[in-house]
Amino acid sequence: MTAILRVGGVPEHFNSPWHQAIEEGAFARAGLQVEFILYPTGTGAMCNDLRAGELDLAVVLTEGILSDMLRHGGTRLIGAYVPSPLVWGIHVAAHSPLKSLSELHGKTFAISRFGSGSHLMAMLFALEQGWHPREALEFFVAGGIDPLEKAVCDGSASAFLWEKYTTAPRIASGHLKRLGEFPTPWPSFVIAAREELIASASQNLRALLDVLYTQTQKFMAAPEKSVAYASQRYGLDPVQTQEWFESVFWATEAQISVSMLQEVLDSLKRVGILEGDLPEPDSLIARL
Repeated sequence: MTAILRVGGVPEHFNSPWHQAIEEGAFARAGLQVEFILYPTGTGAMCNDLRAGELDLAVVLTEGILSDMLRHGGTRLIGAYVPSPLVWGIHVAAHSPLKSLSELHGKTFAISRFGSGSHLMAMLFALEQGWHPREALEFFVAGGIDPLEKAVCDGSASAFLWEKYTTAPRIASGHLKRLGEFPTPWPSFVIAAREELIASASQNLRALLDVLYTQTQKFMAAPEKSVAYASQRYGLDPVQTQEWFESVFWATEAQISVSMLQEVLDSLKRVGILEGDLPEPDSLIARL
């Protein structure tokens, strides 16, 4: 009997290996029917649906899922996905008079939702600038990338953070401008699953990861094909897609660094997202 697994992920180029594996029938050959469900609003929405049982797994931002796990429970990490950092662009409307990052102190940042990557990284950006995040920033909850762009263009907010290659077409079209970049100081994406599924279907999860990591190896080993695929699927400039491809790498095994998780937890506590005693990071990982 074919096992059905519902996987959530953002509609971005990083998830190309998932779509290739589905299209090539790699999961099906392993006895799995993988439904990849797109979440334009990002990690926060996926975390909610994971806990609600609407998803089985999710490809999520590291900082976002850890924040959700500690506040709500119900999920655990089962594997690495993109160990390279995510480079966030700091965006304002093209017509905005703002010209430097220092001018963002006291301004309103548009975010997809509280607890999302766009929210957490804005807090960490403020901390890096030497500002107190809770005092230096205001937030406007907008939703996905289209509402975020609208928010800065109509004046509801001054700026927002989003992955820089995803927003590149919006900059080229003249709607946005990028004031700067802010790379995450840790791996971009991890894979999380519902605890109930980990307990009841660990064999299916192991099979899924085996297929995925075979696909990520193939994806990295065929740069010309992979760049063309990501560029066409996501409407990205081929030259920029090549630049992105050369700056990123995918996991080929499930192992997640415990020391990395500790660094993320400490950072989230520093900006006030997490409070109280932190758990041992090893307890957040399910080793299948």
